[in-house]
Amino acid sequence: MKFKLDITIDKPRLVVWQAFTNPDNINKWQPSLTNIEVISGTQGQPGSASKLTYEESGREFSLIEKIILCDEPNQLDVLYENEFTDNPTKNIFIEHGEDQTLWVIEAEYKFKTLPMKLLGPLVKKNFIRRTQRDMEGFKDFMEKE
Repeated sequence: MKFKLDITIDKPRLVVWQAFTNPDNINKWQPSLTNIEVISGTQGQPGSASKLTYEESGREFSLIEKIILCDEPNQLDVLYENEFTDNPTKNIFIEHGEDQTLWVIEAEYKFKTLPMKLLGPLVKKNFIRRTQRDMEGFKDFMEKE
């Protein structure tokens, strides 16, 4: 299952990139994130892996985040993994005039279990809605800075 979303942020691309790649900022736009634990490598660099722990609606879950590509300030490719899915995601940042950045996300969900293979396509809107919510949260965070 694949989808693509974009949002325009009223800040220059380099400022957006620096804020997006700073791990101290992530819970400012993803408030359900409770912990980041570096597993290997240098956080944010290709080959690194971190465990991200979230709590939502009284339920805790974790994802492994692996950095695949870091092309500053243009693109950050990440693979999110858990027992149910692999989620390769491209974050592309495009200059949009002097003081705007177009953030494009190209996401894919590769379901690992039979229940997720059956249910995943039926709840695609939920995956899109969550990604859109996170993008809007980052935009709000950036434009208030």
